[in-house]
Amino acid sequence: MSSKWTLGQLTAAPNEKIQGHLHFEGVSEPIPAFLINGEAEGPKVLVLGGIHGCEYTSIDAALEIGKQLQAGQVKGKVAVIPIANPASFYKRSIYVHPSDQKNLNRMFPGKKDGTEAERLAYWLTETVFKEVDYILDLHGGDMIEALVPFSIYHASAMAETVEKSKLLASLFDINYVIGSKDQVPGSTYGSAAKLGIPAIIAEAGQQGILSPDHSKRLQDGVLNVLKSLKVIEGEAKSYPSHFLETFDWYRADVQGLWYPEVVIGDHVKEGDRLGTIQNEFGEIQVEIVSHTNGVVLFLVTSLAINPNDPLLSIGD
Repeated sequence: MSSKWTLGQLTAAPNEKIQGHLHFEGVSEPIPAFLINGEAEGPKVLVLGGIHGCEYTSIDAALEIGKQLQAGQVKGKVAVIPIANPASFYKRSIYVHPSDQKNLNRMFPGKKDGTEAERLAYWLTETVFKEVDYILDLHGGDMIEALVPFSIYHASAMAETVEKSKLLASLFDINYVIGSKDQVPGSTYGSAAKLGIPAIIAEAGQQGILSPDHSKRLQDGVLNVLKSLKVIEGEAKSYPSHFLETFDWYRADVQGLWYPEVVIGDHVKEGDRLGTIQNEFGEIQVEIVSHTNGVVLFLVTSLAINPNDPLLSIGD
């Protein structure tokens, strides 16, 4: 027999599904959540969406999982937080929390007495992350990003956690699986892995557009993981995966107009020109040149670029 399950202000009895809001000290917006507590004991899994508020496909995918899963289907416990960053969602804020202009997915494990994004990261870590066994964080291309679907796990944590995370990342119908070595410090999956919690990011959808097809791909991936963990019934599918060991980001160091010369999915070689940043008179200020071989995983599609803005990433 399962035990009752409490996350923050929410409690689900055995064989019960509830929905409500988590209220965190120093965080302006309440966080919507589903708690799905099966009758029998089993793993505890967290499904996240909306860490970045304009990645709409990931939010829709998490919401559909929360709506559809029922306690009678579950052996163990599943928490679903479809909009983890409501302030960014409702302000349509690209990348950052509107109150402090900080990227929530660079703030983990957070600070109790920090800025709002840091406090949100802290409370998610303390109230939710530390109460689960696995974390599936759904993402996609932000409002100004095109991307090919890919998944990420943290390759620098404890060996057992790395292997479990790598398996989870390969259970989505996504070709590219990246073993990240802290190229993105402060992330959900990296912070969780350092706590010994297997965690991944799965990315699909792009440019602030809700894609039903890519949402379904993320939903099916979550359900496939739950089958592999025996949280729900069914045989987990295996997918061919192209495992990548590097995840190189290119950023602007000047303000200007960004003209990429590649598209997502392109394979590039070291020394290839990837694009230029031009000034307001159309004069080239910077040439962006590849310093590695690999595939273009995401690409910023905004013409306007500021210093330190991401431009694209290449995986190999």
